[in-house]
Amino acid sequence: MADHDSRSPQAGATAAGTFLQTVYLLVGLLAVSGIAGVLMAGFFLPMVSLTSTATEDGVELFESLPSELEVQPLNESSRIEASDGSLLATFYYQNRIMVPLEDISPYMQHAVVAQEDRRFYEHGGIDIRGTARALLSNAGGGSTQGGSTLTQQYVKNALLMDAVQRGDDEAKAEATEQTYGRKAREAKLAISLEKNWSKEEILNGYLNVAQFGPSQYGVETAAQHYFSKSAKDLNPGEAALLAGITNGPAIYDPVKHPENGERRRNDVLRAMLRDGYVTQEEYDQYSAQPVGEMLNVKNVSAGCATAGRSGFFCDYVTRSLMNDPAFGETSEERAKKLYGGGLTIRTTLDPAKQKVAEDLLESRLSATDDSGFGHSIVTVEPGTGNILVMAQNRTYNPYEDAGPGETAINYNVPKALGGGSGFPVGSTFKPFVLTEWLVTGHTLWDTVGTARKTMTNFPGKCLPGGAWRERAGYNPDNAVSVALAPMEPALNATKFSVNTSYANMAQQMDLCDIANRARTMGVVPATYNPFDPDTYSMPVEDLYGQELAPAVVVLGELRISALDMAAAYATFATSGTYCRPTAIASVTDRDGEDVAFTGNSCKQVLEPEVADAVAWTLEQDLVDPRATGKGKVIPGHDAGGKTGTSGSQFHTWYVGFTKQMSTAVWFGNPTTNVKPGGFRVGETNLRYGKVWGNTVSLPTWQEYMTRVHEGLPNEPFPAQPARAVSTAPQSNGTVPDVSGMVLSEATSTLEGAGYRVEVRRENSDVERWRVIGSSPGAGTRLAQGETVTIRQSVGRG
Repeated sequence: MADHDSRSPQAGATAAGTFLQTVYLLVGLLAVSGIAGVLMAGFFLPMVSLTSTATEDGVELFESLPSELEVQPLNESSRIEASDGSLLATFYYQNRIMVPLEDISPYMQHAVVAQEDRRFYEHGGIDIRGTARALLSNAGGGSTQGGSTLTQQYVKNALLMDAVQRGDDEAKAEATEQTYGRKAREAKLAISLEKNWSKEEILNGYLNVAQFGPSQYGVETAAQHYFSKSAKDLNPGEAALLAGITNGPAIYDPVKHPENGERRRNDVLRAMLRDGYVTQEEYDQYSAQPVGEMLNVKNVSAGCATAGRSGFFCDYVTRSLMNDPAFGETSEERAKKLYGGGLTIRTTLDPAKQKVAEDLLESRLSATDDSGFGHSIVTVEPGTGNILVMAQNRTYNPYEDAGPGETAINYNVPKALGGGSGFPVGSTFKPFVLTEWLVTGHTLWDTVGTARKTMTNFPGKCLPGGAWRERAGYNPDNAVSVALAPMEPALNATKFSVNTSYANMAQQMDLCDIANRARTMGVVPATYNPFDPDTYSMPVEDLYGQELAPAVVVLGELRISALDMAAAYATFATSGTYCRPTAIASVTDRDGEDVAFTGNSCKQVLEPEVADAVAWTLEQDLVDPRATGKGKVIPGHDAGGKTGTSGSQFHTWYVGFTKQMSTAVWFGNPTTNVKPGGFRVGETNLRYGKVWGNTVSLPTWQEYMTRVHEGLPNEPFPAQPARAVSTAPQSNGTVPDVSGMVLSEATSTLEGAGYRVEVRRENSDVERWRVIGSSPGAGTRLAQGETVTIRQSVGRG
């Protein structure tokens, strides 16, 4: 600071005015404190004649300052947890964990009081002697002095943090400016605060608001960072080290500046010894300990990159909240809650099942495999929509330096929630067509043609002219490994995934109704935001596009997320109840109060007999070794599902379910359309042009579902519903022919004809597990209610 002699007359006048204003403020402060008499005489009569007018002016000036501390709640880090409470990730603007005073070590409380305000429990909001000394020294041109009580320091920090949180640069400057007006304002607010808060509440507030390191706000965060322990477990040396940091969080950081930190710690320990908070023995012990021996640093980073292989699920959670209008009206409000609201976000992720999926994917196709192909698993719980597992063979990396095998794109979810544009689902779309088939009065036993032909007309009332028409027509091909009759029942068309039959089925329905049926089960293109209500209300022809071409809404050349496919298939497992998928079980604020968000939402969208019929049909896909499911059942558990292969075999799927879990598995190249081949997936060598839904995705699905169902009881599927066999071959007093069928199909046929069923296994040249015939045999006259024995082949022993 320049000498007084060098100041201009104007500068001198300004300084004099500032000094006089300071005196008036202090006079007012002393006056309203009720102790002006002696102190004013002692401090100010030598310098200025204090009249009643000066006192009145000082009081008026002091009373004009704000008296209530009005600040927003402190920013506090939020945590995202798995379903078992384990931490996935932390989010924060400022890394702060709020704790009550009883969860802070008494040593920590004593260290702060001894170092910052040793008479804290004796004075009110201000320490008159310290304040007067500091103000007069500063006003007189001496060195800048503090003199602030802990209460005043809390006020200063609270005002600063409030300005930072609001992004108010002017308020930040006011909270830190070196002026007497700021000191007076803090003093008045401190006096008011002491009238409403106890000393314990003020101390607790200070310990939670103060900065105890370069990026550590509040003592709990600092304790966890520097010592990997809670603030309640701090010993005297650790408490002294933290208490010393607050005076200079950068220069006293014991990690970067251990000598400074150690010197400062010992200063605090001496203050604690002076005031009787530690014994001489404790002082000697902790002051002699090198800082390096004390530290057990744990760096806490914000964001989903810290969630390891669950980073994609974590990212989906945050994007769900950031898109959810129930969580906040604007994106700014949602971000403020997530990054500063001190929320606990309990998710639906099952860590044990997640690990099974992650390990399996890594073993089958490593993230860094030279092929560049992707492989993913996502599981939804039927009846709740809870997302239990979300995994892919990539490492989550949201930064620009993503290396081989790393990405921020979630292969399982819609684009708005962190995914790409989805992948064509192929024949996994057929169950939605089958659903509409049954809803419109058809049955599993109605036969449809299998021959390939060109079809030029498909009904579609929402389309121009009421139909899809194209001169070139639609001429689907089949990729079926069994011999087909010219006409096959819809049951076989599904089991063997006969494209031509499904095209024929679509001609007997309405393309718009098929698309709407799928949408009621949550099946929408991955490019649409599920939090946008227009997604579920816009005209279906706009939603699905491409004029609802049969290749799109019949054979699945439609890009849908794996998550939506798993949730849709779960509808079949719950007798028709669709539940919107959700990753969040609960959100609570720092006080344990519930925070609104869009959670579980379930609705009955199918008649139970229709959903049960589809579930039973998809079960046949697994139990029949001739079907696309190749007999890859889940041992001890009823299950069903469907393979899917997109055009040109670029993407392959298996989506299947039990009563407990519905899982979609995808395999393909996420960045370009290329047929897989020339590399291994697990033990399978892939050959170009020979990769289907049951080549990679089905074995992964079976192994994963087998492992995650271990120890769970079987929840059986319903028997073949009556609706599904309303026009099945009815008994006219004779036994139907069931030879060549699989057991479940034969059982359903005989039960549908009104007979009781028993099973006898025999050695035979007939294919193993196929039905040889029945006893009594086909065509035998037999009254309904009698027993027919199915003769099942076990091959040649």
